[in-house]
Amino acid sequence: MSSADITVQQSKANLAGDVERVEDIDGKTATSPFTPEEEKKYLRKIDRCYDKGVISAATQFGFSQDLKLTTIIGYEKNGTPITSNEKYANASMMFYIGYLIGTYPMMYLTQRFSISRVVASATLLWGAVLMSTAACYNYSGIMVNRLFLGILESAVAPSFTVLVTFWWTREEQALRTSLWYACVGVATMVSPLINYGLGQAHGTLPSWKPMFLILGAVTILWSAVLFFYLPDNPMTSNRLTDAEKEIAKFRLQRNNAGAISHEFNKAQFLEAFRDYKVYSSALIVMLTGVPSGALGTFGTMVINGFGFNHLDALALTCPIGAVTALSILIVGTITRRWRNTRYLCIVVCASISIGGTLICWLGPRDNKGLLFAGIFLVAIQVASGGLAVGLSASNISGHTKKSTASASTFVGYCVGNVIGPVIFGASPGPRYRAGFTGGCICLCGVVVFATATCFLLRRENTNRDKKTGRHSDILHDVDEDLSDMQKMDFRYVL
Repeated sequence: MSSADITVQQSKANLAGDVERVEDIDGKTATSPFTPEEEKKYLRKIDRCYDKGVISAATQFGFSQDLKLTTIIGYEKNGTPITSNEKYANASMMFYIGYLIGTYPMMYLTQRFSISRVVASATLLWGAVLMSTAACYNYSGIMVNRLFLGILESAVAPSFTVLVTFWWTREEQALRTSLWYACVGVATMVSPLINYGLGQAHGTLPSWKPMFLILGAVTILWSAVLFFYLPDNPMTSNRLTDAEKEIAKFRLQRNNAGAISHEFNKAQFLEAFRDYKVYSSALIVMLTGVPSGALGTFGTMVINGFGFNHLDALALTCPIGAVTALSILIVGTITRRWRNTRYLCIVVCASISIGGTLICWLGPRDNKGLLFAGIFLVAIQVASGGLAVGLSASNISGHTKKSTASASTFVGYCVGNVIGPVIFGASPGPRYRAGFTGGCICLCGVVVFATATCFLLRRENTNRDKKTGRHSDILHDVDEDLSDMQKMDFRYVL
């Protein structure tokens, strides 16, 4: 049935004679059965409803020493210990190996069953496993612990990426994805303050153990909130009126991004692996994940190597988190206001961070301020990864294909976060030259892949315009689960 025939019963009197043309992200127009004011009201309503860093902080309070994850392999001329952190890097890497193992099975579960139930259950178990970290007393124990943390967390971020596409149109998704992705920076900003305070406590437990116990307990409580209050999609939400659900339905149709389906579509699953856009987003996220993963794991150690003491190094990670969150939100706002600027922002952010890696790699070791500023600049590239995550959903249509693309993107995230700590772990501290060199090379790769993908998608949009025309009145029903390759009226965001 054409969406132009949809009537919002509760607003019928207001809508009579007030039908207008609405332009979506692709420049197409469609007959809208509700006023712009009603859509804005609905948008405001859904907007209102809208760990790993702890291991880095714990290193400053004896975590790596207690579990024998760091060894001294020599000394510099001034007496500064040269350390090997290979075991510590392996413990961090094991989390992402677990993430890799769990990504596609979790993707299947979240499509076949309720997303909110799967995410809430995984969050509950994640909190329990995190609390068990405090019971680890050796290298093998922490390796198993981190493996299960990764498997369970693999359900969360890909699910949120897909959930955003169920509630917001493609022109709205960049900012909304940025809002939850910015929590990476917020956590980096807030957790050191909490952990700094916990590190000052002198009790019967080693200072690092309460960090995991408290965060795990809070996570378990939050899983209950997700279970009862996280809706799967607008159609099943009990917080929307019937009129608002009709608005949501029309927005999904106008969005032209595919259906909401619990049926696993094998053809779409395979199509995702034949689509260069999926590989592009995964590669960009992987390449940004190398410096991100390294700083997430070794951040406090790197700052400590600049000449700051342990507690100062922990406290100084707070402004890095603020820079990360702020850069993500700024690019989200820019891409929301100015259309087709996402790949441009990816290139700009990566280029700025290239400068940061060069400062940390080649900068004078006696200039702590300059080196710390370099870390600030490196943190900005996280925004590039956030945009690539959003593009993996915005430029894909079809539920199974979208879920597969999102999962594949986070596979790239895992691979990058495995490579980063390995490079830094194999690079002697406190300089970590090989680590910063590798980060610089990866960010150059981000610039190349983003530029090439933008060019290819622009050419594809032009070809589709020639075949079907720039404007189209086609509105696909929300139950019509077609991929972007099957819909020639689909246009890609840039």
